[in-house]
Amino acid sequence: MGFRIENKTNEILIHDTDKSRINYYSKANLTVSADNAEIIINDGTTEILRANSAEIDAPSVNGIYDLVTTIKGYIGTSSPDGFSGGWADYEDVATTGSPIAVTAVPAVLTNDGLGVDTNTKYLPIGGNGITQLWNTSSNGFDFSDLDVGDMVDIRMDITMITVSNNTGVDVDLLMGSGGSVVVPFISEQNFKSTGSYEVIRYMGIYIGSEDVRDNLAQLKVSADKNCTCIVHGWYIKAIRRG
Repeated sequence: MGFRIENKTNEILIHDTDKSRINYYSKANLTVSADNAEIIINDGTTEILRANSAEIDAPSVNGIYDLVTTIKGYIGTSSPDGFSGGWADYEDVATTGSPIAVTAVPAVLTNDGLGVDTNTKYLPIGGNGITQLWNTSSNGFDFSDLDVGDMVDIRMDITMITVSNNTGVDVDLLMGSGGSVVVPFISEQNFKSTGSYEVIRYMGIYIGSEDVRDNLAQLKVSADKNCTCIVHGWYIKAIRRG
């Protein structure tokens, strides 16, 4: 037996997975508390959920305190226009000292998130259930906390270091299983002279399917002549619908 509690803009969804039952409740009159290891949600004076914390599969946080505060954050967040969201900024350190080798074979743009300007405190963790937008271990954008129909804006900041004149560079965002959805960030940009070039691109995308949502997305760089790349980082904004 288990329950999933999902945050929507003006409602809370409670899914009883054992009974295959889903109910939506307006946030206006909801309250949450805990008693004797049980999570209790009331709609006004009516109890709509009483479950042991171990029976709640999502939100997947540790302990009763975290469950109550996370659900309280859900209840306290609503949007009259049907949209809400948050943002994060991930700054890389490693590639400054060890730039990524770029060849004709696409290479993953890595980001360890260890830079001093990394900022994840404005992710809508309590209010909208997003725990991360970038996975530093797998070097991919993590959309798993989003819903199909949500939107994401990504600002990529890199430096290309060319050693040959007329070097053509491509950077693509590969989404979905096997990178089946390709979004160009840089398309055949020609760097006429050797040198270092800071490149900033801003792209808006949408979560168009469960396949896109459930698989890590990666930025990959390639060039027609060998060169190197330094990742400064990326700013990511998530816009949730409904």
